[in-house]
Amino acid sequence: MFSTVKNWLSQNDTQAVTEVSESVELAQLVTALLVEAAGADGKIADEESQLISEIISAQFELSDDEMVTVLSDAVNDYTDRIEIHGLMRRLRERADYEERIGVLELVWMVVLSDDRLDHIEAQLMRRLAGLLYISDVDSGLAAQTARTRLGIDAASA
Repeated sequence: MFSTVKNWLSQNDTQAVTEVSESVELAQLVTALLVEAAGADGKIADEESQLISEIISAQFELSDDEMVTVLSDAVNDYTDRIEIHGLMRRLRERADYEERIGVLELVWMVVLSDDRLDHIEAQLMRRLAGLLYISDVDSGLAAQTARTRLGIDAASA
């Protein structure tokens, strides 16, 4: 009986470690995507980095040390990244449609954080929606939700 309980506890510990590992990996993927969006206009502003940190910390419940590591790795990878298709594929494999819409909403928040949407950012968002297999309608709704969360009037962005 004790060996059964011990096995059950060790399986639950293993499952918990696996779930935490998968959560951190998803946080890394989403952070990389947010950094990609933040850098679409040629630079990653401090406000954008701060917003990314706040979003990821809240969504994935990371400690401050984990967040610093995840964000630092994402920024370093951003400078070396040639393409984003592999990143998008991994994200599609780990998230269902509704979760991908939620991720796109987070990206919209980063892109709109400076209260404007330039043509490069708009093109990136169309491309990301397509790569995540998200419809134009759902992407538009995600953008509207992001504007509302940021307190931005739709006409100003």
